[in-house]
Amino acid sequence: MKIILAIVLGSLFGFALYFAGASNSKKLLSMLRLEDISLMKIILFAIGFSSVLLFFANFIGIFDISHLSVKASNVGVILGGLIFGLGFGAVGTCPGTCVAASSSGDLKKAIAAVLGGLAGAFAFSMTYGMWKNIGLFSAMDLGKLTLFNISEKYPSVVNIGFSGLLITGIIFMAAALLLPQRIRRESEIF
Repeated sequence: MKIILAIVLGSLFGFALYFAGASNSKKLLSMLRLEDISLMKIILFAIGFSSVLLFFANFIGIFDISHLSVKASNVGVILGGLIFGLGFGAVGTCPGTCVAASSSGDLKKAIAAVLGGLAGAFAFSMTYGMWKNIGLFSAMDLGKLTLFNISEKYPSVVNIGFSGLLITGIIFMAAALLLPQRIRRESEIF
């Protein structure tokens, strides 16, 4: 039953990516260049809306937010994020969007992104011991730090309780609604 649920939810997610234009590498690149930020607005609103839903699900007892897992903050996570961002910007797709992109004609790019992700994961797993021994994971080790309290297991930057989900959600949704569709460049002004 879990695999069927995963396939259904994954298909719905892929459809949402395709419908929003997140599977289109040209649209992704124009977002990253800040030329057309309509996709960024959709992403901001979706993060905000899901945060608000998560807050209310926790508030009425449908979902226990303390079950969420938090990734440790360290230099390895920051370096990995930078490498991922550079690859995303260079190719215009990522493993999450490339599967949806494969149905829209970007099959070669999708296969390259998946193979690149698998190669990177393999290279990291083969060299994990070396990175750990040289102290990459202990450098700047802040542990499993959260922005605000989601449970007693994790320290937080701001002690405002799980209401931080509601506040963050509202801020993200407001930003999505207030941002312009397109950012004008200096060359377009004159």
